[in-house]
Amino acid sequence: MTMEPLIKALSLCLTPVMVVLVLILLLACNSWFFKHATFIQSSKGNLAKGAISFFLTILGMLTFVLILPIDKALKGQILSFIGLILSAGIALSSTTVLGNLIAGIMNNSISRFKNGDLIKIGEFQGRVIKKSIFHTELQLEDSNFINIPNLYIAQKPVKLTRKSNTVISTTVSLGYDIAHEKIEETLKKAAIDTGLTDPYVYITNLGDFSVSYKIHGFLEDSSLFFSISSLLNAHVIDQLHHNNIEIVSPTFMNQRRVDSQIFIAEKTQQKTSTEPSDLHEKLIFDEAIKSEAIENKQNDLKETIQQLDELKKELKEASDESTKTDLQKQIDHKKELKEKLQNTIQEELSESEKTK
Repeated sequence: MTMEPLIKALSLCLTPVMVVLVLILLLACNSWFFKHATFIQSSKGNLAKGAISFFLTILGMLTFVLILPIDKALKGQILSFIGLILSAGIALSSTTVLGNLIAGIMNNSISRFKNGDLIKIGEFQGRVIKKSIFHTELQLEDSNFINIPNLYIAQKPVKLTRKSNTVISTTVSLGYDIAHEKIEETLKKAAIDTGLTDPYVYITNLGDFSVSYKIHGFLEDSSLFFSISSLLNAHVIDQLHHNNIEIVSPTFMNQRRVDSQIFIAEKTQQKTSTEPSDLHEKLIFDEAIKSEAIENKQNDLKETIQQLDELKKELKEASDESTKTDLQKQIDHKKELKEKLQNTIQEELSESEKTK
């Protein structure tokens, strides 16, 4: 008789405990799936995993309360309290973790950028390494890393640099005593020497003492964005000096009596290179380049799996033996490619975690 109350209490507690265990199991399965699902892009996988974990936790918590062996009135009070907390969280989402969660889902749903892209958000410019449910990680032009909250990204305009045919530009201020046709021709020559195509010049400002010229040109590969920007400045200096066009500030010229002296740097034997190496970009954005390569392989794996499924369907519908043999060879090849991609992705992910 003395054991009956204990057995009854244990039986009442068994269901809530089972709910907790099931919730833990589901969260573990969710984490395992996205860790091993190499066909899913890492950025989308992180966001999806976080969103599913969040909603599983909310659902598990509500289920746990509903099956507790307590009075219905008390259950109602607890559920009301949970609803109040969730409502307050949503209302304050602009300044809370929930705000970053919602912004992360929004940023991912509209695909504003992906791993490896060169973007500028506010004062930060760099290449994307990872997009998670709460923040986005960038590798800046000084090779260091920064985590930007998704809420900040949702509130700021994002400038995405095109992969190809992006515009590189620089501005220089020169005096009124030089014909603008000569300056424009010189600046276009500097852009062509840099490797840019279809250069064009804008006169952006007519100041009290100088005119501002902005030279633009199209860059085929934006992975060299920073090196080419620097090289363009170097060629602008070289071409202006080559054509005896001085680059001196109006203040300097107005404050000193220089008579006929020309302020142009003497030429050196070494000429500015017209073929910049991408070594600096590879060193600066090493993690971003790895992240982009992994995501590209994940896309290839996803496409390979889709092709494999289509081939299997064709094999089932095929009636001719020679067609079946040919399809089976293609399936075997796709399986080998799939396995190779999966192994490569796993190795690169493991290597990235070690080196970061």
